[in-house]
This record gives sequence, C-alpha cells and structure tokens, in this order.
Amino acid sequence: MRSMILTALAALALSPILLSQNAQPALPKCLQDAPPVNVDFKDVSVAKVLPFLGASCGIDIRVEGIEGTDPARAVPRVQFQQARPAEVFLMLIRANGLKYTVVDEKTIRVTKQ
Repeated sequence: MRSMILTALAALALSPILLSQNAQPALPKCLQDAPPVNVDFKDVSVAKVLPFLGASCGIDIRVEGIEGTDPARAVPRVQFQQARPAEVFLMLIRANGLKYTVVDEKTIRVTKQ
C-alpha cells in the first residue's frame, strides 16, 4: 500500500515536467484572437491550407520538409464551420503528425515530427 502511494505521488510530481517537455509553444496572439471563420477547400493539400490560415491575420506559416508525406498530398475536402483559425491550425497539425515552431509573432515554421 505504501509503495502504491509513493508511486502515485511520484507520477503526480513528474507529470508537469513531462507535459512541459511535450507542450507546443503558444501561437501568436493575432492567430489566437482571430474571429471564427468558415473553411472549405477541395482537392488541396494540408501544406497549402496552413499558409492560407496564417495569411488571414498576417502570419507567415512556412511548411518545410514534408515532401512525400500525407500533408503534402491533396485531400478531397477540408471543411470547418465557425471555427477559430487557431483551433483549425492545431487540429490540422495534430491530425497530420506535424510540429510547429513559433519563430516570432509573424512567422510559424511547420515540419514533420
């Protein structure tokens, strides 16, 4: 019983450290604060949708080094209704196994994980 309590306490103590190592950086404020949008693309790659999302609020999203991967291939349809651009960005990043780096308030670099 005592070892189980110690194990649980150790897991709780280590969880913030592990989460902070895997946490993505905060997105630029203008992308987070952008109003909801409708997104509807047909036969386009995720790599081309991401820069478009950034352009809506003046952010340069650079997609690098994903040639030959799923995000570089055209998908039949990408559609969101009244979604915040930051939420769409994060969903596309996570769903396609990508990672991003915030270079500055106006530039985000997207690469493979």
